[in-house]
Amino acid sequence: MRYVVTALVIGAACAAGLWLASVDARTDDTGIEAGLLFLIAAALSALRPRAAIIVALLVGAPIPILEAMRSGGIPAGIAALGFSVAGALAGAAVGIVMRRTMSSTSA
Repeated sequence: MRYVVTALVIGAACAAGLWLASVDARTDDTGIEAGLLFLIAAALSALRPRAAIIVALLVGAPIPILEAMRSGGIPAGIAALGFSVAGALAGAAVGIVMRRTMSSTSA
C-alpha cells in the first residue's frame, strides 16, 4: 500500500508541476502561483513526508526550466523552487505530526 501512495503522490506532483508551468506561461498573477506552489507541495508532502524533496522538485522545477528554455539565461522563476521547497517541508512536518498523533491515540 505504501508504494501505491508514493506512486500516486509522485504522479500528482508531476501533473501539478506541469500544470503550474502552463499557468505561469499564460498569466501574470505571481501571488496566486506562489500560493498554489506552496499549498500543492504541502498537501502532497503531508500525504508522503519521506518524498518531500522529490515532491518539491517535481512541483517547482518545471517553471524555471521552461523559463530558461524561453529566455536562455538564469530564469526569474527560480523562486518557484523556494516556494515549493518551503511548502513541501511544512507539509512533511504536518504529516509527521499527524502520523505520530494518530499512532499514539490508537495504541
